[in-house]
Amino acid sequence: MERFDLRGTKVSLVYPPYGAIKNEPGIKAVKENYGVFPSLSLLYVAGCLEQHGVEVQFIDVNAENLTLEETIQRLQAFGPDYIGYTITTYLFYQTLSWVKAIKEVMDIPVIVGGVHMGMYPKESMSHTALDYGVTGEAEMTLPYLLDALRNKGDLSRVKGLVYREGAEIVYTGNAPTLANISDAARPARHLQDNSLYYSFISKYKNFSCLMTSRGCPYRCIFCEQGGLKFRPRTPIDVVDEMEQGYRDHGIREYDFFDSAFTIQKDRVIEICKEIDKRGLDVIWAARTRVDCVSQDMLSWMAKSGCVRIYYGLESGNREILRTLLKAADLEQAKRTVQETKDAGIDVFGYFMVGNPGETEHTVRQTIRYAIELDCDYAQFSKVTPMPGTALYDMYVKEYGEDYWQKYILDESYDSYIPRPGCDLSEEKIQELTQLAYIRFYYRPMFAAKAIGNMKSWHEVRRSVSTAWQMVAQKPEGQFQEMDLS
Repeated sequence: MERFDLRGTKVSLVYPPYGAIKNEPGIKAVKENYGVFPSLSLLYVAGCLEQHGVEVQFIDVNAENLTLEETIQRLQAFGPDYIGYTITTYLFYQTLSWVKAIKEVMDIPVIVGGVHMGMYPKESMSHTALDYGVTGEAEMTLPYLLDALRNKGDLSRVKGLVYREGAEIVYTGNAPTLANISDAARPARHLQDNSLYYSFISKYKNFSCLMTSRGCPYRCIFCEQGGLKFRPRTPIDVVDEMEQGYRDHGIREYDFFDSAFTIQKDRVIEICKEIDKRGLDVIWAARTRVDCVSQDMLSWMAKSGCVRIYYGLESGNREILRTLLKAADLEQAKRTVQETKDAGIDVFGYFMVGNPGETEHTVRQTIRYAIELDCDYAQFSKVTPMPGTALYDMYVKEYGEDYWQKYILDESYDSYIPRPGCDLSEEKIQELTQLAYIRFYYRPMFAAKAIGNMKSWHEVRRSVSTAWQMVAQKPEGQFQEMDLS
């Protein structure tokens, strides 16, 4: 990776607040109480910039609960040359509203990045509040952009960039991906207050997220990471980052955000052995598939501090699982969940409502299946066809339009996006998703176990508040008409 001398350049990175929107995968009560997570993508950008000598300011508006005025005051005190944001498709206009509001006061060039920019680069740049877009990995484009701007270089030679040249929007094409992601700078956690972050089931203050790999070889139709080359970090590099976070910031709990952490069994066990060898007093959680673990792996994960595994279980219907390209069957999932619990690791099950082929009957199958598995926690998400997925390709073919392209170009094009191959209405899907949460979490045995495991009054109050909102919330569907059987 080429190194630039960008000393003297100042960049502010802003992570604005976000809230529930129309095509939100989660129900409002869950989203609002799920926790406060650091922006790992922006922290990676900050670390990358610091490698090249840039002075970086990071403002997490969401975590610090800042007003727009307070945010602008901080920006003005720092005096950045550029302001950067990460932008996502379904939260595009929430972020853009902050970009515009800040730019009205501070006319400073804006740089945006994120997976979204690689999908709709020119559509996004049609909004003139955005000046430069990075369409791939920041490490491979952003330093080149800043160097070109600093030295009045030719922007057209910077790969992975989209920008305006007069009335024309110029896209320079894809930049290469980072060959060895262990070469990437670590997230700049020193720029944030790590005590502000938590999930609704985290156990310690000073909680953070961590990526041990990029990409995933599997091709689940709902995931934009599917089929991307799997690029793992070395076990030593992963544990070095964990130890640095513990030593420098007192971080005692990590949530691994890899799409499927356990793809390479030997690497996982090496990471676990390294954590154990160093005697790190940390706990951690990871996401993976039920067909990518073994008993010896689970044993090592538990020994090294793994307290929770998030499994993509998705549905209790075999045909739907096949449509989603999930290789594991229902029985294998049951065995893996039980083996995980036997190893002393909690199970968090991810399920989806509104899959292709979904009916009210199959949703109820999924609810019963989640209860039968006896997961320690479960999340039920409304299926949302997102760009870059095979599911969205199905949507485009079925409905003959690129919904998200139209939406990015015109905010008024804001309607509920239908689910391909699913005849359930938005109202019914909302109602069934809410029902799934109530049926799963309102079981007397589950409630008694959950209360027994709570460690603080704050946790009790948060859980009670969330539970009440799940019942009281009345979106489009009418809860009082639900059949709870």
